[in-house]
Amino acid sequence: MERKWWLVIVGCITHAVNTGLSYFGMSAYFPSFEREFGWSRTAISGAFSLARIESGLLGPMEGYVTDRVGPQRMIFIGLFLCVGGFFALSLVDSLPMLYAVIVLGIVLGSSLGYNMPISVLIAKVFRERRSLAFGIFRMGPGISGPMVPLVGWMIGLWGWRSAAVISGCVLLAIGFPLACVIRKIYTQEEAGIVSLESSEANSKDSPHSSIDPQFTLKQALRHRSFWLLSSAMGMRHLVTEGVSVHFVILLVDRGWSTEAASTLLGISALIGAPARIGMGWLGDLLDKRRLVMGLLLALSVSVLLMGYTAQAFVFTTCMIIYSLAYGGLAALQEPIRADYFGTRAFATIQGMSRSVVTAGTFLGPITAGFFYDVTKSYTIAFGVFGLVSLMATLFMFFAKPPSALAAIDVA
Repeated sequence: MERKWWLVIVGCITHAVNTGLSYFGMSAYFPSFEREFGWSRTAISGAFSLARIESGLLGPMEGYVTDRVGPQRMIFIGLFLCVGGFFALSLVDSLPMLYAVIVLGIVLGSSLGYNMPISVLIAKVFRERRSLAFGIFRMGPGISGPMVPLVGWMIGLWGWRSAAVISGCVLLAIGFPLACVIRKIYTQEEAGIVSLESSEANSKDSPHSSIDPQFTLKQALRHRSFWLLSSAMGMRHLVTEGVSVHFVILLVDRGWSTEAASTLLGISALIGAPARIGMGWLGDLLDKRRLVMGLLLALSVSVLLMGYTAQAFVFTTCMIIYSLAYGGLAALQEPIRADYFGTRAFATIQGMSRSVVTAGTFLGPITAGFFYDVTKSYTIAFGVFGLVSLMATLFMFFAKPPSALAAIDVA
């Protein structure tokens, strides 16, 4: 196995551990906060909601700092910030402190140490099989499920404050050695990357040379493909976040038990995990833009039918299609951005794009809740999601990749 593939595998493992503890596992603390402090569920939920839109609020800054400091260093900075956030969580005694610890400690450290820098490293190291590499890396959240009951078990056995300290120690014990491995692998690969970029730079004068686009943030923002691509991904997140949040309660309203509905949601996540690898592999063989368009169409049809059908067999079939589309879109959004705008300012461009995408993340659950409150049914809400996904398909149709020479011409 080539050395650079170990970067992806180790990145996937770190992503899984971090996601299990810092994202999904955080929900296990919710009942403890309510019991000990007597805070309302709305007040506690505010911290988790703000954490979800953190990437949109701080994404541009995170990307800029990552490009300037370097992804190898940012992994360690984010790791220590996240670990410190868990240690601080064990000391929380007020609602403002809870907000600060979760958003500015755990979530910000998670993004700086795992999501952003490892994405940059993979984008730089991989060119020919970039989509497959991202597909494997993005399997991390899909295989992080076992970490969630582990957090709940620790809280039940030792209390939530001790569980927070133990989570920080586990993250440090596992994350620090893996971060060292990632830095070592990338350092060994970096010489080849520099050599390749140098040879490409020397060939720019040739009108027939094939060069990788290298946009700055300013150049990317001037190109309509940036806004079309970001908007399409934002609409995709609007749909998937809305469906995910209301999935269980939708089925409960239709007569399913909570256990059965939750199990089906878990199955959906498991289906989406290998789909990330499969669609990543296809992304290296087929045109990524057309593949994304096909997945968005599948997402549109499946969500529309999920909203209108109450039959278990039809709903489950549509859920499988939805899960495959969801996983594939999650795997392709970063490699297609790297293909469009290169890796020169990948983190900065990605951070700015996340500001647009986060609007969809925030609006999705609210949209579904609004239409349910008005109609007492999710039928119209899921119909709207189907139309939004269809609109995202149209945006992708017009989001054609910019010419590699566009970055040179605008400079």
